[in-house]
Amino acid sequence: MLAPELLLTSPSARRLYQRYAEHAPVFDYHCHLSAKEILEDKEFSEISDMWLKHDHYKWRAMRFAGVEERLVTGDASALEKFRAFAHTVARLVGSPLYHWVYLELKTYFGITDQLSEATADEIYETCNRQIRERNLRPSDLIHQSNVRLIGTTDDPTDTLESHLALARRPDSVCKVVPTFRPDRILNIHVTDYVDYLGLLAERAGMTGITDYASLLDAIRNRVSFFNDAGCLMSDHSLEKLDLPESSREAADDVLKARLSGAALTPAQIAAFRSQTLNELAKLYHEHEWVMQLHIGALRNNNPLKFKALGADAGFDIMNDFPIAEPLANFMARLEAQGDLPATILYSLNSKDNLVLSTLPHCFADGKMPGKVQFGSAWWFNDTKDGMYEHIKAIAAQSMLPWFVGMLTDSRSFLSYTRHDYFRRVLCQFVGEHIDNGEFTATEAILQEIIEGVCFRNIGRYLKLV
Repeated sequence: MLAPELLLTSPSARRLYQRYAEHAPVFDYHCHLSAKEILEDKEFSEISDMWLKHDHYKWRAMRFAGVEERLVTGDASALEKFRAFAHTVARLVGSPLYHWVYLELKTYFGITDQLSEATADEIYETCNRQIRERNLRPSDLIHQSNVRLIGTTDDPTDTLESHLALARRPDSVCKVVPTFRPDRILNIHVTDYVDYLGLLAERAGMTGITDYASLLDAIRNRVSFFNDAGCLMSDHSLEKLDLPESSREAADDVLKARLSGAALTPAQIAAFRSQTLNELAKLYHEHEWVMQLHIGALRNNNPLKFKALGADAGFDIMNDFPIAEPLANFMARLEAQGDLPATILYSLNSKDNLVLSTLPHCFADGKMPGKVQFGSAWWFNDTKDGMYEHIKAIAAQSMLPWFVGMLTDSRSFLSYTRHDYFRRVLCQFVGEHIDNGEFTATEAILQEIIEGVCFRNIGRYLKLV
């Protein structure tokens, strides 16, 4: 059994956590949950289905431990998969998975025994019995976790039927909003791009997309549709920062070449992507959305596994290219145009911590606290050390009191405990500074800082409060 004060080694850290963080509401403003699953609110079938089905963190660990694929994503029974994961996680010293598993079992099932091959069968049966007896559903986990906002991730062609239905329901467990994720619009080089434009045109009520002007018309239509459906944010995955200065004319030439079947050069692809992201940012600014830029994933590094299992299966890593100059130049162009929206920047490589802690200061507007933000430690960085170093970098640049805090970036309804994990690290950081004599403040200011980072800042940032 792990200590209740997990990660909280400072007296002040424990006090701050218990007073201001432990029971704070959750604004999970970026995740990959399904609005359809939230709407349907079906009872979970068993623990492996809700715990292992969509979690590439767990899959990566199991594969590296030598677990065969049939026990990871294959046709093995639910109990076999659970046993294989239990054997793996019991040995993950220093891994966030070890802590996440403990927090998830304790929070949602009251289980404090450590999961291992010795306890796997008993824990499996206990969880499944509770699922049956409690008729455990997504809404139960959302309510128990005190979640106030869920921001899903949605393609521009999505009809948002589930979001619209949730918005009409007076008994919705929390606010669920779509997030505009137009990666497929920017990815002009992919094989099915022309087919995708056909679907985009159809969703926009157009007969077709034949040039850049008609593409922009379709984009405006979908942005307006998402806005009417309650969208507050956009999100982009930028695997590269090839964002040269471009123009509508250049983008039009590239799009027409692509529609004619011509092969595109890297320079043409970059020109199109840069101009289109520029155009999108203008629309985000117009609608007062927040723009999120997730930078630096190197995806699908095992072609054989990608062919067999598809994307998001655990074969991605962080890239290591320079980001400071191209990102600063792109944002400066938006600022000069008067089109820079509130923006959250994420890097998958922790080498960029200081760059992304300092860059936001260049675009402060004297009106909105933290208009440009260095977003939470992402993906491979949401470890104890990764979060601590991230918070440390932000604090060193005087941004911590206005930081918009944690998100799950998850496909699992059990992942809300990652907010608790983050809050423990946050309180440990602030508590250490207090107990080491490096920081002193009134209780009101300490409450303001902790509650701000936990939930109040993101609420204000998204204009929800």
